[in-house]
Parts: sequence; structure tokens; C-alpha cells
Amino acid sequence: MALTNAPKRSNVSENWLFDFTAENSHCLNFDGTNDYISWGDIFDGPFVNFTVEFWVLADGNADATIFSLNSTSASDSESENVTVILRKLTSGEWRLFYEYGGGSNVQLDTSSVNMPDDEWHHIAVTRDDADNKARFYLDGVLAETENASNDPTGGDSDNQVLYVGRNTAGSAFFDGKLAHVRFWNVARSAAQIKYSYNHVVDSSATGLIGYWKLDEGHGTSVADSSSNNNTGTVVGASWLLNGFTERIHAFGLAFKDTLVDNISYHGSILNKGMVVRDSIDITKGTSATGNITLNSANIGLFGTDLYKILFNGTNNYLNKEVHVYAQFNNESLLANCQRIFTGKLVDLKLDQNQVITMQINSHRPWDKIEFPQTKHSKYNIYEPTVYGAFNYSDKSDAAYGGLFPVPVLNVSDNMITTLMPRSYNNNDNNYIHHYIGQDYFCAFIYDPSLTISVEPTTVESGVNILDTPTGYIVKGYFVPQVSQYDPNTVTFLSNASNAFDRTEDGEIDTSTFASTAIGSGGGTVYIQSQTLNRVFSYTVIENAKLRVGCTLDDGSGNDQAYDMSFFSNNNSDNILDDANETFSQGATGGDKTYGFDTAPSNSLHSTTAVACPDELLIKFVSDSFSGAVREAHTLKLFGIKLNAVVKFDETDNDRKRLADQKNFYCGGPGLTESWTGGNTPIAWGIEAFRDLMIRFAGHHKTAPTGYTSLYYDRRTNASGTDQNNWKIRYWQSQPVKLKDKLDQLAYEFGFVYKFSADGSLKLIHVLQSSELSATLDLSGSDLNKINVSTTGLSEVTTQMTINNKLHPAESNRYYSSVTASNSTSRVKYNHGDKESIANINLDMNVGTIPTTANADCNADFYSYYDNIIGDIKVIVSCDIVNHAKGYQLETGDIVTFSSMPVEMFGTDFSASKYFMIVETKRSLGKVSIVAREVG
Repeated sequence: MALTNAPKRSNVSENWLFDFTAENSHCLNFDGTNDYISWGDIFDGPFVNFTVEFWVLADGNADATIFSLNSTSASDSESENVTVILRKLTSGEWRLFYEYGGGSNVQLDTSSVNMPDDEWHHIAVTRDDADNKARFYLDGVLAETENASNDPTGGDSDNQVLYVGRNTAGSAFFDGKLAHVRFWNVARSAAQIKYSYNHVVDSSATGLIGYWKLDEGHGTSVADSSSNNNTGTVVGASWLLNGFTERIHAFGLAFKDTLVDNISYHGSILNKGMVVRDSIDITKGTSATGNITLNSANIGLFGTDLYKILFNGTNNYLNKEVHVYAQFNNESLLANCQRIFTGKLVDLKLDQNQVITMQINSHRPWDKIEFPQTKHSKYNIYEPTVYGAFNYSDKSDAAYGGLFPVPVLNVSDNMITTLMPRSYNNNDNNYIHHYIGQDYFCAFIYDPSLTISVEPTTVESGVNILDTPTGYIVKGYFVPQVSQYDPNTVTFLSNASNAFDRTEDGEIDTSTFASTAIGSGGGTVYIQSQTLNRVFSYTVIENAKLRVGCTLDDGSGNDQAYDMSFFSNNNSDNILDDANETFSQGATGGDKTYGFDTAPSNSLHSTTAVACPDELLIKFVSDSFSGAVREAHTLKLFGIKLNAVVKFDETDNDRKRLADQKNFYCGGPGLTESWTGGNTPIAWGIEAFRDLMIRFAGHHKTAPTGYTSLYYDRRTNASGTDQNNWKIRYWQSQPVKLKDKLDQLAYEFGFVYKFSADGSLKLIHVLQSSELSATLDLSGSDLNKINVSTTGLSEVTTQMTINNKLHPAESNRYYSSVTASNSTSRVKYNHGDKESIANINLDMNVGTIPTTANADCNADFYSYYDNIIGDIKVIVSCDIVNHAKGYQLETGDIVTFSSMPVEMFGTDFSASKYFMIVETKRSLGKVSIVAREVG
């Protein structure tokens, strides 16, 4: 991860270069099927001299037309001649084609350009009437010269149209990326092309009749940066934000005059004591890069004042990138200089002494960006942004959380319309659910006896919607909560609450049970359960399922017989009698189901069901009948499940209540991977981070530096095993700052993200000690002003209560809460019961949290942060006087220390004690660092 182009010697002369551009880094992406740009009749041929040039990245080697100025008429008349067509051939070569006379043509195919695919290159083609030559240039260098002795003629009819990305016939579509398309009515010289291919070109440049930068980044129009103002129309092609990775240079400033790449960098910068600061906080997952301020004398450039160029000139420099380079020992090539900062020009000032102050802020593509951004044009409701694999109901059991809310757009007499995060098809399990309370959600289904639900979405007003009939019902089993009502007139099972314990997925927890000792003479006991909150008229319990068993006192004998009865609230409102039930002796009992749609009452399975009583009393009477002799035993009730059914269209009041619903809930998959364009839903936190950067911050699709290493520790390890403790379930329905959520993702999934000095996105995380290796070893002779300290007791956290698996319907509630502790550190630092404890809410991370740390610190959230803050760590701060080492380092790098003039508090520094650089300060001729112990 260390910086490149560091000096080879410990002592060097140094100059800083400030490279300015007036261009964006966006481009247009063409799919090779039907994407192009059109202009209509904007040029009249013929052009006996011309230059066509552009930046191109071809996605593969398909034959395609890039630039076509031609007639749409099939006539052979001279006025309908082809003016110029430039075509990329499958071999990486190029074809220039034009016509003269009555349809005669010149076709020139190159044989030595050999442009590679899948990387950016600049192509320029000229036709010079002075010597009747066509010249082909690759990246500013002449690659091939061909004879073009016949002058283009005609091409001056009203049917002449310009296309980029296709030919006039509507075929030969280009597959790839394009930027900075220029058309000149002069044959540019080799020197001009070499200079201007990666330099800003002024709109008034001689012979420039069309210049489309293709860097708008949005919309369906491309502006003409020549003086002709011929706007093009984008058809099909998509914008690739920050996809153009080449540099278009405008001008350069420096601490002292220098010449690099034959370009003058003017030594006008006055404040040579500026400092570039960079820091990361591995305890919070955040990073920060300081901004810089340039004070420059007002020099003359291109025949005018610098301050006039910077603002209100022919080009705009505000919010455009500035690259800062360290030039060592008068290096003459920019490629061999070291890039130490990337920022954007955000503010300008000019004082009475003609000193220009330029504020340059570090590269932050998330600034002033919020998401979600797409909303229904009529209802003004946002389409939610959703990531994760969710736990939809199987239509038999209710879902126990694991869903995401979908906003209700409209409720009519016949239909519920919800706004969905993406398009869905059959079998995506994206049907909606209703929250019945007690942490459970029931799926909408067509009929009580069927499992049909609505899944396919449609598009309405620019968003994905799902229509679900109001005549559907919701249905599903749930484990109810124990009743708090005690009539004090009956005998309850002991430890009654155990019968209502749930597993983490909402099932009956058979590891606990309620119980009562029953003698051979028999006995009667009760248990009482909550039911449902009755919001809609038809809110019923269709049946109950009991997991029940018995253990005989003497260890052998018959299964035990019981008479079962069910009551609403007390033992006088009888709902169901079920005599002659037999309970088995299995270790975790067996399931017994009791339906409430038969005699004697069926009052829990009807609209008039005692208003669906909020309590259900269950009576167990030990019995004896043929084949089941009563014996002394322990009755065990492992759990209760009730089958809820709700209808929504029974009464007018029901329909009004339905219209008041703000959200229903969905278990379909979240968004898919934007970097592959495939259908794989994102289920891990680091994938969601990458997708947010692409989808909303405009980051390119190439994996960030450090992603592969983090992928193995957070997604799927080298042996192919999924790291399930780093999975995500996250939804966002209202706009929030993108930066806030990127920070939250980084913290919850254990990494730091930052933009390095070269502008590349990097991901950093702490490896387990056995995997650590050092970028450099720093000895005492490399350093000065060494200070060794510790993180301090206040920064140590030895116990965490971690809440995760966020509730979809109730704010600030979680399905899981685990207290994890580092007992060694708690004893070591004499922490009391209330000391050094953190309460942490994870809204995105749905991994399993252990109670103690795993030996592999990357196994889960707690283990990762216990490794970082579960003990006191050593901190080393120093200046690095050996420039050959110091200029290699950036935050996130791992170093060791040796031959140090100080001890590490009684322990020697060694090659097995690793430190991560968490702060750097870079100024002219000086580097200072802060390094934190990590292993």
C-alpha cells in the first residue's frame, strides 16, 4: 500500500508541483447495441484538411464506427458524399473513409497503430491537403502515415449528419467509452497533437469547429466547447461518473520554476510551509485528509493574468481536480514524480497586492450527496435503498423480523400499492407482510388454504411498484408472549415464561420448558398466553400448536393422557374441549394442534370471536383411559404457537384503517451488484459499501485497493467459505447524507476507507497477528523526535453490550442483544461492574455476536474491535529523517521499529511487534508519523 516513486536516497532536493485541469472525469459509455450521439446537419463538406481526435476505451475488439459525418441519402450525387468516417477495426487498427467526385472513395486501413482494448488511449487522424497524406496518432505519437492523394469533395447537402458511436445506416455500434471528441477543419501538426491530446484546448483555437468533452455526467445532451455551440443528443448511452481516468492538463504552478514533460511549472507559490495531513481512526472506521491553501503571485499565463484564467475565463476551474506532486532532484518526467495530494479547487481570493489565495479541499466524491434519490413523481415518496438477504415468511409461519419496510403509495377499495426498492419477478419472494405485533409479520396470501402471493412489480411514474389486492389475507404461526394476568384462582405450570421462549429465528426454544409434577392420582394445571392486538375486525386465532411431553418418575411406562380445554381470559368462556389427548415421552415432546373452527364454540375463529380475546387460557387435566394408565410424571410444555389470520376488507372502518398504514414489509432480496451488472443480490456489508460508492458517489467499478484482502476476511475466505458474521440487512427510506452512512458501514463492518494521495479509493483493516507483515522497518537512525506513549485507560473498552438485527417496524428495537467481555483485561485493569462498558447498536450488521472474542480478530464485529480497544496499545510518534523510507509511507501501512533509543515500557521493539500508521504530516522536506500497535 506504500506510496510509489519515493526517492532512492535518504537526502534529496524537493519541489512541489500543482497541476490544474478544467475538465471533469466523466465519460459516456456505449453498449455496442443501440447507443450513439446525433447532431443532424451541422457541418457542410468538403473538408480537404481535417483532424478527428478523441479518447477511447474499447470494451473488446468488435468492429465499430466512432465518428461518421455522412449523408442519410442513398443518392450517388457528389453533394451526398461521405465527408469522413473513422472506424475501429477488430484488429485494433483503424479505417479512414471519405468520398470524392461522383461517389468514388478513399479507404485507408492502418497496420501499425495496434491500439489495445480495455484501456484508455487517444486517437487522432489528420488529412493534410498540403502533402496529400493521412496521419494516424496513438497517444500523441505518430503511428502511421498513408497516401490520401484524392481530395474529399461534395458532402454539402442538407442530408449531411454527424453520428458518434454508429454509422449513418444505423449499424456498426461502438461498445466502450468515449471522451473529448474534437473535430477540426485543419490538419493539426504532429507537435500540436502531441501537446494538446492531454491538454485543455481553448474554445477559440484556430480550426476547432466541434469539441464535445462528454463529461456532463447527466442528461441527454452534450455541450459543444467550440465556438459553434452545436449540442448533441445522447441516445441510449449512459454516463460513467469518474470513468475517464486520464488527465487533461491546463497549467502548472510550483514552489520554484521547473520543466516537467516539457511543460513549464511556474514557481509562483509563496507559502512553502504548507502541510498535507492524513489520518485514520481504526476504532471508529473513519479517515480525514486536511485541506491545503495556496498563495500564488499573479503571474501571466497564455497572455493574460492568472486570476483571470481561474475565474470568468474561457474554462472553469472551480470544483475541478488539482494534483500535487513532489519532484525529487529536478526529475523531468511527471510519471516519475510522487503524487502526494488530490483535491478540488473550491474557493478563490485576490488581495490588493495581487496575491491569489486558492482553497483546495481533499478529494471527496460524497460531498453534498444524499440518498435515496429516486421518488414517485406523483406521490413524492422515495424509492427505498435496500441491501441484504431477508427472511420472508414461508406463508405457514410468520416472519420473525428480517424484513424491510416498503412505503404505501395508495390504498383503494381493491388494491394496496407499495413502492419497492427494485424490480421483482415471480419466485423473488418479495410479497408484502403485515406487522401483527409481538415482533412477527404475516405474509399476504390469496386464500387461507393456498400460498399464492403477488410478486412481479411494474413501473409507475419512474419507480417500481407492487399491487396487492385488499381481498388477500395475512396468515401465519407465531410464538406469543406470556400473559402477565394472574387470576389467582387456578394453578399454573411452574416457570410458565419458559414456554414462550423463542430461538433467534422466532421458533419454539425447546431447550427450556414450563413444567408441573403430576402424581398418579392426576391433577389440573393451566397456562395463559397473550394473543393478538385486534386492529381489524377479522383478527382471529385459527388454531394453536403446543409442543408438549412428559417424563415418568420411574423412567418407564405409558404415555400420559390429558383432557385439554381452551378459554378466553378465564375458565368460564370455553372455546374448545379436546378430550383423550396423549402426550409422548420424547426429550423435546411432540406437536399437538388444536383448531378453533369446530364445536363447542369456534369463537376464536370468527369475526365475533369475543373481540379476539387478548388472553388465551389453556387447561391441562391428567386423565386415564384405555391404553394410557395414569402414572406419576412431570408434564413439560416446551412452547406454544398460535396461527393468526387477519382480513382487511370486512367493513368500511377496516378500509379506513388500511388506508392509514404507512408501511408494509417485504422479504425480497435487496439491490444487486452494480459493478458486475448481474443479478446477484448484495448480502455483505463491504459489497453494500462498494455499491453505494458506485451508485451514488459516481466511483468507477474497479475494485478499491485493499478490497480483495477485506473480501477474504468479510465476505468469502480463500477456501470459499462465506463469512456470515459480516452480513448486512439495511434499508433507507428517507434521504440521508451519503458520507454518514459510508462511515456507519465502515464502523459496523470493521474497516477504514480513504482516498489516497493519488486519488484512488483504499480500504484498510487490521489483520490478525499471524497475517501481519511490515511495509518497512524503521530504525532509530531513520527517526528523530521519537515519543512513545499509550492509548490510555479511558480508551479501553473491556465489555460491550451489542444490539443488532434491527426491528423493521418498531424504532430503536433489536432482535438480538449480546453482552461480550474481555475478562482478562477487566481483571488486569481492575474494572468494576459498571466500568469500561459500551452499549453499541448495529443497524446494519446482522452477524452473530459471541460472548468472548475469537482468536481470529476478523471472525466477527466484537472480536475485531476487542483486538483494537480491548487492551492498552502503544503509540509511537516521530519525524522520519530518512526520506527514502519516509516518503514511501501513508496511513494504513504496517511498520516495525528496531534499534530504538527508547524501550516500549519495559519491552524492546522487535520485528514481531507491528504498528499501523494512523497519521502522517507531509511538508517540504519533512515527514512526521503517528503509529499505533496492532499486533
